[in-house]
Amino acid sequence: MLRDEPIVTVATFATSFEASLARGALEAIGIRALVPGEALGSFSTQRGGISATELQVFASDRDRALVELRRMQIRIVE
Repeated sequence: MLRDEPIVTVATFATSFEASLARGALEAIGIRALVPGEALGSFSTQRGGISATELQVFASDRDRALVELRRMQIRIVE
């Protein structure tokens, strides 16, 4: 099922492995999440000279995702 809504970044991680673990935790509670480029191998963006792997969700799932990430004590993107 395709959604016609924006995708937002909710967290960044130092490694794609960490991002994948968080993605799995969100998907386990029914929140569709993605790590851009994950299927193609490691993908990261530069943030202030530091490499970061993003975790993204649909905008409508943002608040639920943030609650779960905070529960897991994961630093989120403001």
